[in-house]
Parts: sequence; C-alpha cells; structure tokens
Amino acid sequence: MNEEFGSWLRRQRKERKLTLRTVAARSKMGIGHLSLLENGKRKPKAESLSPLALALGIPYGEMLRAAGYLDSHSLLFAHRLRSIRLERQIDIPDLAAACGLSPKTIERWESGASQFPSRQTVERLAAHLQVTADYLLGFADRPEATALDLGVLLEQENISYNGTPLTPEQRDFVHDLVRKVLDLSSSGSSR
Repeated sequence: MNEEFGSWLRRQRKERKLTLRTVAARSKMGIGHLSLLENGKRKPKAESLSPLALALGIPYGEMLRAAGYLDSHSLLFAHRLRSIRLERQIDIPDLAAACGLSPKTIERWESGASQFPSRQTVERLAAHLQVTADYLLGFADRPEATALDLGVLLEQENISYNGTPLTPEQRDFVHDLVRKVLDLSSSGSSR
C-alpha cells in the first residue's frame, strides 16, 4: 500500500511539474520525509495529508483515499461532519435538534455508516455548521459558506428569526426596511 501511494504521490507531483523541494516547502514537510513517502518507505499520517494536498492542489478526500484512509465518500463525510461539529463545539443532540434528526442518526453518520443522508439533509447540516454541503460531501476543500443574499433568503417561505417563523407580511416589511437602509446609506455616502 505504501508503495502504491508513493507512486501515486510522485505521479501527482510530476504532473504538476513540482520539485520535491517545492512541495516540501509548501507543505512544511521535510524533503527527506517526502522522499520516503514517494519511495513507499513510510506510511503518511492522516494529519500530514491536508497540508500535502494543499501543496499539490489535490482535494483532501482524494489524498485520504489514495493513502488508504478512506474507502468511500461516506467516510470522508463522517470525518468532516465530526471534525466541523467538534471545531464549532456543537454537541450531537443540539445538531440533531437543529436539523430535525435523531442523535443516533448523526452518531451513525459520524461512524462512517454506509447509509448516506439525502442532499436536503446534508444542506441542513451544512447550514447549521456554517459550511458548504460540497465541503461535507468531499467535493470542495474549503469549508466556508458563500455569502447569503438576504433578498433571496427573504423570498423563502419558511424563514424564521430566532426560532419565530415570519409571516409573509413580516418578510415584506424586513425586505422593505433593508432596501430603505441601503438607499439611505448610499445617499449618505454620496454627500
């Protein structure tokens, strides 16, 4: 397995026309260690793969799979779901309640269960964890959610503020209020 990964790693580096020295510097990894990895003499630690993936411009999930740490997308999803949840200091019952799920379901997903959530459920999890669904699913390496467009958000039917659902009239009022604030601020800056 180490030799397979080493050959794959060398091929990725050479396809990108990068030297060992460049990849070592970008990943903050010793050149000797990197050479041992490429020659299959050392198995990479999972935590060293993230900076290596960034240095080579390879998705982290692909790097984990090539190194033998992940055998499916469900394991990458499990890893990212748990890591982000812990990083955000959100416990399983709170995440489950916020997303309308049972705590047992989230525990199963975090353990790498083969049953995968629907895209709609992944979207709810991602929204609560403030990451993109593509990040959770392994299609993107950046967890940052893109900026929300308040106008688009206010057009949605089931929108709430601090847990209180807004009526269509309240949504229209907020929409008009934001528009007036923006108009006032732009006219005030042109003075």
